[in-house]
Amino acid sequence: MKQLATRTLALACGALMASVVHAEVGLPPMNLGNTSFLDGIAAPGFLFELSTSYYRATRIRDNDGNAAPGSPRVETAAIVPHIAYISPDVTLLGGHLGGEVLLPLVYANIRPGSGTGDHDFAAGDIQFSPFIVQWTGQTLFGMPFFQRFDLLFSAPTGQYDANGMANAGTHLWTVTPYYAFTLMPTGKLEISGRLNYQWNGKNTRPAPALHASSVQPGDALYLNLSASYAISNGLRIGVAGYMLGQIGEDRIDGIRQSDSRERVFGAGPGILIQGDAWQVFLNAYKEWGARNRPQGSKIVLRVLAPF
Repeated sequence: MKQLATRTLALACGALMASVVHAEVGLPPMNLGNTSFLDGIAAPGFLFELSTSYYRATRIRDNDGNAAPGSPRVETAAIVPHIAYISPDVTLLGGHLGGEVLLPLVYANIRPGSGTGDHDFAAGDIQFSPFIVQWTGQTLFGMPFFQRFDLLFSAPTGQYDANGMANAGTHLWTVTPYYAFTLMPTGKLEISGRLNYQWNGKNTRPAPALHASSVQPGDALYLNLSASYAISNGLRIGVAGYMLGQIGEDRIDGIRQSDSRERVFGAGPGILIQGDAWQVFLNAYKEWGARNRPQGSKIVLRVLAPF
């Protein structure tokens, strides 16, 4: 079973939030609920997005779902500037090609137990995609349908100290291809989703307490799913959720670790306020069913300005 000692804080993926890694080996950050309504829709041109989030957990669950002893506390806040570009002229398979860059900034306050803890504020791992394909103007069973494929990388550029509990960086590469869509059954109702697969590289500077030369988190699948209804031209309300399932065991010096897979579910309400050239998203989530990771609650606020 994974030991539930806090080793690393790492910041988020995609458009994103702060996520904490607890254990001998923990999954790097990922987009759990940080994108929601109208996710599959994008138009050619530039997009600037500023995403902020706050996560708090007072429970860490083991492989059986039992809470770790003591009074742990995990608090993280993240600010993620995001710039994307979709070409109006360069296309592939009928979709517009593009790319994006994200640079997370993270504050973390981690208290595994009484009298212990660590906090930090630093830049996280830079995330970038050289390959986005965005399809617009399509229909599915006669309903408007938008979809996107994205190949997202995370490079080990963030602050990292193998002896620290709180790190903004992970000291490993990740590759996350994802597929996002938005379907509009009616003029006011939309359903959106994002299916992600994350491959994780090796961290060659793990915590000294592991007495290992490398650690590698297992691969993971995770899904964001949401639905919203237009109350007016500028206001939507809805619900959103996410689910994570690690599909491969963690490795220490290449040796698979049994009972090391992480899992969690989250859901909650959301609101979207939009004008002619901007959108503001606010989502709140409550988590349950966690295994080998924290279980808490999260708030995500995103501001988008397409050009």
